[in-house]
Amino acid sequence: MRVMTDEFGNAVTTDHVATVKALDAYAEEFLGYGANLPAIIQAADADPGCALVNAHAAIVHMALEAAKGHRSAARYVARAEAAAPRASRREQAVVAAARAWHDGRYDDLVEIHRQLAEAHPSDIVAAKWGQYHCFNRGAAEAMLRLAEAVRPAHEGTRYFQGLYAFALEQTGRLAEAEAAGRRAVEIEPADPWAHHAMAHVLESAGRTDEGLDWLARFSPTWAGRGVFIRGHNWWHVALLRLDRAESEEALRIFDERLWGEYPEFSQEQIGAISALWRFEMRAMEVGERWAPVAAKVREREYEHIEPFLDLHYLYALTRAGFDREASAFLSSLEAHAARVRPGLSHAWAGVAVHAARGVAAHARRLYEPAFEALNRVIDQMQAIGGSHAQRDLFLETWLDALVRLVGVERAGELVRDRLSRTPQVAARSHLLARRTRLAFA
Repeated sequence: MRVMTDEFGNAVTTDHVATVKALDAYAEEFLGYGANLPAIIQAADADPGCALVNAHAAIVHMALEAAKGHRSAARYVARAEAAAPRASRREQAVVAAARAWHDGRYDDLVEIHRQLAEAHPSDIVAAKWGQYHCFNRGAAEAMLRLAEAVRPAHEGTRYFQGLYAFALEQTGRLAEAEAAGRRAVEIEPADPWAHHAMAHVLESAGRTDEGLDWLARFSPTWAGRGVFIRGHNWWHVALLRLDRAESEEALRIFDERLWGEYPEFSQEQIGAISALWRFEMRAMEVGERWAPVAAKVREREYEHIEPFLDLHYLYALTRAGFDREASAFLSSLEAHAARVRPGLSHAWAGVAVHAARGVAAHARRLYEPAFEALNRVIDQMQAIGGSHAQRDLFLETWLDALVRLVGVERAGELVRDRLSRTPQVAARSHLLARRTRLAFA
């Protein structure tokens, strides 16, 4: 086998120049949120003896966040492992990461990516995948460490500035995050992840009008990007419209941008679910929009890929009136939580199970059990992953249940007392209070 180098100077063990070109194209698609990420799978099929390209093909399959994706990934992981003895240490580490992900060894997976970033700062693709896994574990500081590890090799690139900006925002360093996000756009105005990072910054700062102006400025550039980033950036637009009580516009965005392009995809499903969920808590009528979303969720049955996803799936099944399926899903989630690996037990059994009971009760308009269940874990929700903006959904659900039980004035007293001991949740609650016009601040 020959050793060639990719566009970042990383070694690639393969006999085929086309494989290196495919890996370079994949890096551009992944880091730039392009629409042709699956092309790496065809490249792996054309070069079964290359460990790295097969490892990344497996990774892309698993990024579908679906059981079928994990099943499809198995043969690519096997191919990558068979070729790994001939590969470099960096390539072997990427293969090990693919295997750890496939096996559900998430603590090992995060550690592999940490070591990769520190030993090979030129491999920004591996660092970006590491951020994805840390994000799903609620490990914001680890996301930031990954970005800082690759900084020496990539500081001048928009890719670095975008992933750095998002990690900074998730750790609460908003001024630095804004500087990095704006720097990324200076380098490449059409970078959708930089647009996304800035949306988070402006949302977290309560700068709703600026957020809408920012996203409106760049939204024409999203058309040729991948389905995830297009939908997710429009999701941010819809939520900002909601914060300005522009209900009709928020619903229009849902119908035109958030649902229907790739309804089998987990991220399209949770974006649609979280939007409808919020709409209803703001007293909006959503008509029959729950039914098609929940029908797609029902096709998943009992996957339990991530607790963050499961809470959305359960809410959709319940709100759409699929009572038998919702009850079975909750039972399956509880059983799954009881048998997960020790490193995941807190996220699943310690947090997700209680949150699931709470959101299922809220979806049935049973506000007392909803509040009681969510109240047990509301200051621990970071463990299930997702961004601050995404997890605000559960905080708003908790607040909604409390207000419906005791009224706004009494709820304000209880919230201030509870949140005096949890500053991070307090900050998000105060932000939500301004948006929802609840007197908690």
